[in-house]
Amino acid sequence: MIRSRYSDSTFRISGHRERFRLRVRGTDTDRFSVERMRQSVAFHTSAAPSGALFVARSRAGRCDVHTDEREVRFGAGETVLIDPLRPLQVCLDDVDYDVVRLDLDATTRIAAELSGLSPGAVRFWLSRPVSAGRERHWHAAAEHVRRDVLGDDEIAASPIARAEAFRLLATTVIHTFPNTALDALADGTRRGPGDAEPAVVRRAIDYIERHAGEAIDVADIAAAAGIGARGLQHSFRKHRDTTPLAHLRAVRLERAHHDLADGDPGRGDTVSAIARRWGFTHLGRFTAAYRGRFGHPPSDTLRG
Repeated sequence: MIRSRYSDSTFRISGHRERFRLRVRGTDTDRFSVERMRQSVAFHTSAAPSGALFVARSRAGRCDVHTDEREVRFGAGETVLIDPLRPLQVCLDDVDYDVVRLDLDATTRIAAELSGLSPGAVRFWLSRPVSAGRERHWHAAAEHVRRDVLGDDEIAASPIARAEAFRLLATTVIHTFPNTALDALADGTRRGPGDAEPAVVRRAIDYIERHAGEAIDVADIAAAAGIGARGLQHSFRKHRDTTPLAHLRAVRLERAHHDLADGDPGRGDTVSAIARRWGFTHLGRFTAAYRGRFGHPPSDTLRG
């Protein structure tokens, strides 16, 4: 079922097979589908490129998604766009999540219309929403389509209504997740009176997400974003109220938190080793920053 519905995949189940359950409920149309999936125990998947855009929102459980260049870990209430053109490594641990599938070619044509790019220049990748506000807008649009379009048999039977619903979902995806069309739109906005977050900031954040485990500095981040270090500092201050290095430390702290949650003292995992893995060489400062972010010391997470 998963191979026919998503992409060619291989699977590995961790845990008791007799406890494994997979439930899928949803509605398909010609260019999009909206569904909910519930899956018990840990489920590891190696998946070929799907050739479609999938937006997943977790209601419960933990989801880890990797491509050859990006990694996203997300939990309850968080949303991610899956790369349509790269192979994936996915771990779904006792999850309950909503999925919207969009036809990639049709979405790309709409992105090209909006941005002025050629369809061949439009590219999406594994990513989180560009902002909390855009994420809320996506959920509102998806819920409207699920409830008010697909939930009404008369409206769902109308080709025009389905086409408008698809365009709403596609347009909202384009404005919610990083992609080259959104970069082009944001660059155009920057020349006018608007205050949209510049594409250079999103490129910098994307670079930080992909390279947080490496020895990078402001110069590396600025070069990847295509701007000078001083300009990048100014953009982060203006649009994120932080600095590139502060954002890098926050990402590393979040990664350390995930590793602590997955760690096992019985295997020899220690707070200090995990802290050093993510660049925190002073254990006292790491503990203080961790407590400030998560409300308890890192040792509690590792033992829990």
